Amino acid sequence: MSVNVCFLRSALLALGCATAACAQPHDEVAGTPRCALRLIVTLQSAPDDALIADLDRVSGARLELLRTMTSNLYLFSLEGQGPEPECDAAVEGLRRDPRVRAVDRDERRQIQPP
Repeated sequence: MSVNVCFLRSALLALGCATAACAQPHDEVAGTPRCALRLIVTLQSAPDDALIADLDRVSGARLELLRTMTSNLYLFSLEGQGPEPECDAAVEGLRRDPRVRAVDRDERRQIQPP
């Protein structure tokens, strides 16, 4: 078997394992379910540590800046300490903040059938 075929098989195996790990339900800590989302957030200005900490407080959930997408458009992860409705409430809290222009879930889009 050539080196390229072995490398390709190893890469596919690693990708399969990573995909399976991402598909697993979010861990529960001490019997309390936790929710997690990825959000695309449009802000009035670039986020710094103080702004992110304040948005954590406003939303009631933990936010982490994953990356800058474009000017004033950022990808965040949001983790709540409760079930899915808590994450929904956190998103609504962010939407009410005047420093936040828009909040959308980062979800895979699908083509609608005709």
